[in-house]
Amino acid sequence: MRRGELVRINNSRFLVVLLITGMVACINAGNARAFTRSDVDQPVQRTAGYLLSKERSSGPLSPWSYIALAAAGQNLTLTQVDRAAEKMLAAALSSGETNDYAVLVLTVLAAGGDPADYQGYDLLRKLKEAQLASGKFADNVTTGGERLVNAHIWAVLALYAAGAAVPDKDAAIEWLTTRQHPDGSFCWNAADMSTADVDTTGAALMALGALGLDDKSTAVERAVGFLQRAQKENGGFESWGIENPESCAMVIEGLLSVSADPSEGFSRAGGGLLDALLRFQLPDGSFEHVRGAGSNEMSTYQALLALADLRCGEPFFRRLNKDTQPAACKVDEKKREACFTIGSSRYTVVLGECRQELVADASPFIENGRAYVPVRYLASALGVPEAGIRWNAGNRSVNLKMDGTELDLVIGNAVLNVNGRAKKMDAIPLIKSGRTYLPARFVAEAFGYRVDWDSTTGTVFIRY
Repeated sequence: MRRGELVRINNSRFLVVLLITGMVACINAGNARAFTRSDVDQPVQRTAGYLLSKERSSGPLSPWSYIALAAAGQNLTLTQVDRAAEKMLAAALSSGETNDYAVLVLTVLAAGGDPADYQGYDLLRKLKEAQLASGKFADNVTTGGERLVNAHIWAVLALYAAGAAVPDKDAAIEWLTTRQHPDGSFCWNAADMSTADVDTTGAALMALGALGLDDKSTAVERAVGFLQRAQKENGGFESWGIENPESCAMVIEGLLSVSADPSEGFSRAGGGLLDALLRFQLPDGSFEHVRGAGSNEMSTYQALLALADLRCGEPFFRRLNKDTQPAACKVDEKKREACFTIGSSRYTVVLGECRQELVADASPFIENGRAYVPVRYLASALGVPEAGIRWNAGNRSVNLKMDGTELDLVIGNAVLNVNGRAKKMDAIPLIKSGRTYLPARFVAEAFGYRVDWDSTTGTVFIRY
């Protein structure tokens, strides 16, 4: 996402409009014809896994990270979403910004609530009343303003997602299309008819799709043409002269919104859109804004949003409806269950009603009749916080701490220390292909879990 006014809007709750509660089924994959589900499955799971790990180690994420996790099939809890909604309500009431109200509408939808009656506020009416005689949704619901193209876009998308009609749809289309530049691009500043911005052009396509236009309309054809010309030979896009993953994500979202194929016409000598996006993904699943800058949460959640929608073959706002979305699941830490299958990087964690399908970067295996699981994924599945997982390279030992229980294990040593008391194991921690593995049964049982083994499927079940 650009490093100018648009980023300032983003950092002040810029609307990446995708709210899905629970695991939303992808109805069809019709538009992303050249991309198979398997192409994006692992990147989606790795990115989701990173954000979940970041939450465990650093505390609550941004609202958009939770939105992206929901889009990727991770169930949100009522507590998580309600906190986000309350934060957005305070922001909207304070600022009056249309963007804030649009975010709030979508956050309420994520919680399974009714944005027409949230804490006594009819948020949909607020947005509808913000449409001016020109057709534009005002920059601010109280003070008006026709400068921010993004405020118009996000209001349209929020209303669509809530199943609410735009009061004057034709005027909304006309206002937006008259802000299109001669080269087919758009800019966040309505008064600027010369600065072409890839991100805003992708967002404009999203709004045009929500307003009923598709890839056969003139405005859409011109915008798609601009994006094709703006694409770099390596398949990527620049914003303010910097190649970044957020711009790729916005282009993917925009194309899907108008029933355009993100692979047709977007293949270059150096790769396509998906290739360009994934070049910014780091080994831990996160994304960086620029190469070499390290993990960036905004880049990560925006990339995850695009990947999840690419996997579904359609944009988020067509999958979100307050009347049909499932209620947010209820987490119960006392009903935790984890399942690891030998030879598979996929594993499952269940917390009460919430089920998470995750992907590790290494697979469990059997050695001397014992199941071994990568330490970080095993500990995480058991509920050990990131701060409670420590590796000492000096003595090649692993220390795990959770809820008053502390485990110490040493590579090659069959002794497990539980709160300082030694316990003999018939298996030893070991390193394989550069990864540390622990015998699952002994570690899980030391934390109070019951462990079962299904020899038919090769699955380890860990339960309270």
